[in-house]
Amino acid sequence: MSTVQQLWVGHSPLGGRTSLELGGPGSKVLLLGSRANDIAALAAVSAKEAGASPIVLDLGGTLAQSLSGHFTTYDYRSLLYDAFRLEAPEAWHAELVAAAYTATLDLTSEEEAIMISALQGVSKEGGVASPAAIYNVIGGVEGFRGFYVDKLKGHIGLLKLLEAVDDQTFGTLAHGNALVDFHGAPYPLAGELAVSLFLAKILALANATGTVESPIIITSSHRIFRRLPRVTHRSRLLVQLLGWPSTVFLATDQFQALDPLPGDLCPVRIYSSDAWHSSPGTVGRALPGTYVLDDGRSKRREFFVPRRIPARVAEYVQAKSGKFSSPALTLAVLELVERFPLSTQESVVQYLQPDFLPADVNAELTNLQKRECIILEPKDPSSGPRVFAFTLAENGRKLLEELRK
Repeated sequence: MSTVQQLWVGHSPLGGRTSLELGGPGSKVLLLGSRANDIAALAAVSAKEAGASPIVLDLGGTLAQSLSGHFTTYDYRSLLYDAFRLEAPEAWHAELVAAAYTATLDLTSEEEAIMISALQGVSKEGGVASPAAIYNVIGGVEGFRGFYVDKLKGHIGLLKLLEAVDDQTFGTLAHGNALVDFHGAPYPLAGELAVSLFLAKILALANATGTVESPIIITSSHRIFRRLPRVTHRSRLLVQLLGWPSTVFLATDQFQALDPLPGDLCPVRIYSSDAWHSSPGTVGRALPGTYVLDDGRSKRREFFVPRRIPARVAEYVQAKSGKFSSPALTLAVLELVERFPLSTQESVVQYLQPDFLPADVNAELTNLQKRECIILEPKDPSSGPRVFAFTLAENGRKLLEELRK
């Protein structure tokens, strides 16, 4: 942000509003304590009202449950494929992507060097930086053989099944006021990598265009930037993010698990009362339910009652189906139809929604019907009116047997 903006965050016990000044140098903020997500929600809505147009990366999905109506909200999978695309200059973005994998997988310096070399090769060929693509090129990296390559392939192999949809592009995030929900990730490591790749893409776009506008708010930041036992190994991604000339909010309820670098470089902190009392050297008593604004830039310390942020829920931006169905989705659909003879289109989509995009499930149901693997036909339940439900056909049983092998 090029101009200084005032974020209204609450009320002073002595009367009047409490505001946080953002913009210019030093606008890096830590949100600490058991209510870190509540503080992040407060910061996100206040930043939007101040015209700052934030981008919220919600790793746990907590903010999306109450703020999806305040922001344009996306399922992370609809943007992940574009995050894999390397932005020009590709070599610059490739190094940040390597840093994203390094931060997520706790790679050593040697393994990070292999990643950088592999991704430089991917960038020259115009490929994408997905785990599957990287896995295929690691073995051919010039100058690296043996133990480190095999170990790195094992790390990357954990993420080969990370799915993405070629749907939305990061241009949709350029105007800010966007919230990305990562709670649908199939396992924690996948969500952490996705957030890191989103950060790498945002920084790459900012570097390419030369414009820096939207502040970034990251929840559960200790999972992205962990305190590692290798104290000499720093995350290039974290260093680049903290050097970004715009506002960054890092929210965590586990400050001791966060990399110590933000603690050294973030001059502004907002504590919940429990975090304030458990921090060494703090002075003053924070009542339960209140927050403490500690601004190291001006040596200002203020206790305040947070303003109320109304919950507002809305539908996510509807994603289109992916170009290719995954074997995992096909297997899930066929097993569901086999297990439940009265499975309708709506029930299948709803049942699989935590793991797959609704658009992908609908597309796969249509595809399996065309292949005569499943048949939609009227059925009489034990009670109630007749319904149209799926039946597993012979072609579907054969395909199911093959997928189970």
